[in-house]
Amino acid sequence: MPILPTAIKPSGAIDETSQRRLVRYCLDHGAVAIGHFGIASEFHKICDSDRKNLTEIIVDEVAGRVPVFIGVTALGVRTAVGYAQLAEEQGADLIMAALPYVDMPNAAGAEAYYRSLSDSTSLPIIIQDTPASSGVLTAELLTRLWETIDGVQHVKGEGKGFLEKTAELLKQSDGHMSVIGGAGGRHLIHMLRLGVTSFMTGTEALDLHGSTVHAYLDGDEERAADIYFDKILPYLGFYLDYSEELLKSMLHRRGIIDHPDVIAPRACAPMSQIERREFDWVLERIGLGHGSSK
Repeated sequence: MPILPTAIKPSGAIDETSQRRLVRYCLDHGAVAIGHFGIASEFHKICDSDRKNLTEIIVDEVAGRVPVFIGVTALGVRTAVGYAQLAEEQGADLIMAALPYVDMPNAAGAEAYYRSLSDSTSLPIIIQDTPASSGVLTAELLTRLWETIDGVQHVKGEGKGFLEKTAELLKQSDGHMSVIGGAGGRHLIHMLRLGVTSFMTGTEALDLHGSTVHAYLDGDEERAADIYFDKILPYLGFYLDYSEELLKSMLHRRGIIDHPDVIAPRACAPMSQIERREFDWVLERIGLGHGSSK
């Protein structure tokens, strides 16, 4: 269930051609759903007019082949509700929402927030836990929200101790809760071993992520582990430190998007020349060199 980055031109304008190519790349590599306006999408730097345009592009390019989920996380409840209603109007199939990330609500506020979203739209809701919200969205609270709010149907855990939290969510729900893996693919094999069967990894190496998941679900744990430890982990250490930069850089070097530009402002300084040299060496060793997945 990949979260798309936002492809832009050097001018900062949306690159529709690259965005559509990204959708096709995801579909070609077995995506069972496609999402946008997550952290990897740089959602917090996208204006409302571009949000509407991007949703239209993605829904149109997917053309009903898989569900489309749209992130509606915002600074305020009313804004999030507006984004949810717009997503439904534009043909999305699900919405995903993390808690407001500046004025973080407490447990009661979190419940009111997700209840407002559920009341405002008929779309299923994916609750996204994040490092910022992990102290509020405990396993106990997430289970209660899933049990008592009709719209809440999925939980994506990414915050502190998410592996343990994932195990607890599955335990408390007797395995019935739809728990979605994330964190950029970190602990992918371990989440599979816990019983997670769907993942929102980045799109930088969807072929590798998908191959790991499908090998495991086909009963070949050894092959899944080999792909994870031999192909994914070698680049993941660099990637998680510089994901904003490297997500688009990897997609660009593989011919999937035309420009590797990050939406201004950057979250951190670029990789050093030494780090970039070693990262490029890793990519060549694992077969993710130039033009390897157009």
